Amino acid sequence: MKTGKVPISVLEKSIFPYLGNPRPEVLVHSMIGEDCSVLDFGDYVCVLSTDPITGADKESGSLAIHVSCNDVAANGAEPIGVLITILFPEGTTQEDIKHIMEQIHKTAKKLNIEVLGGHTEITSVVDKVVISSTAVGKALKTTYTTSSNAQIGDQIIVTKSVGLEGTAILASDFEEILAEELKPHEIQTAQSFIDHISVIPEGLIAAKNGANAMHDITEGGVLGAVYELAMASKKGVEIWEEKIPVHPLTRKVCSIFNIDPLRLISSGSMLITAPPEADIVSKLKEKNIYAAVIGKITEKELKLIRKNETIKIIPPERDELYVVIEKNSKK
Repeated sequence: MKTGKVPISVLEKSIFPYLGNPRPEVLVHSMIGEDCSVLDFGDYVCVLSTDPITGADKESGSLAIHVSCNDVAANGAEPIGVLITILFPEGTTQEDIKHIMEQIHKTAKKLNIEVLGGHTEITSVVDKVVISSTAVGKALKTTYTTSSNAQIGDQIIVTKSVGLEGTAILASDFEEILAEELKPHEIQTAQSFIDHISVIPEGLIAAKNGANAMHDITEGGVLGAVYELAMASKKGVEIWEEKIPVHPLTRKVCSIFNIDPLRLISSGSMLITAPPEADIVSKLKEKNIYAAVIGKITEKELKLIRKNETIKIIPPERDELYVVIEKNSKK
């Protein structure tokens, strides 16, 4: 198999049949499209999510915190802390370890969460740093959301701009390549997208204002997230490509590497479904968070409307970031 997420067909046959014994305390179990488990804690629920960072180098500590906390926020939960496991390759110095931990500490303080514990190890098994982050969050049982509750007629909303995370990673890890076509200030701006990766504010706002379903847009990009949410909800979707917000710099970077911004890893954007009367877009804009309606939930088909063309949305094969990494690692 190629690098990136394990394909959904493999998950269905080789992962999900082997999940142990279902527990009554678990309100949301492991399934396609759900990035978090939800545990019953009486009036509250405990929301848990875990993610590795393997596709980034320079900002891996910061991204590790954001990606797992964003998943928790997609369930309308407030992140409390993270457990961090870090595998360092042989030859790692104490300064290398400190550098990663400083990134983690800085980001955790910014999000007002605690590093609850974890594990650090030097091992010959890896040839670059691998970070796995498990986030713990809480929400009232009456307010948490899932990816599986989208309703027919819901608006499909995207916050900020898709491809923020992928653009930041590419601008940081492949700066020399981009410098041949982008101006220095453009590269610096693209790198600064890392400062806009958190979707905790929009997750909490949407959950309190009538969102039916949410999904953090990560590997596979916005089209991957749309597919997963549709599968989890057993619904169809209609997406209007011209309405999807893509920053001009993201378009430039994707054009240079000949990749699709709609299939590029996109932490920093939240996918939300809600009835039109909830007016989520206005609620977010009141807090200076840009949001756009990009489609609607339907009964069956999963389709992307591109000008006068209708394209079937299929399971994401892998994220475009890995296409760039593989192509340029062979040079």
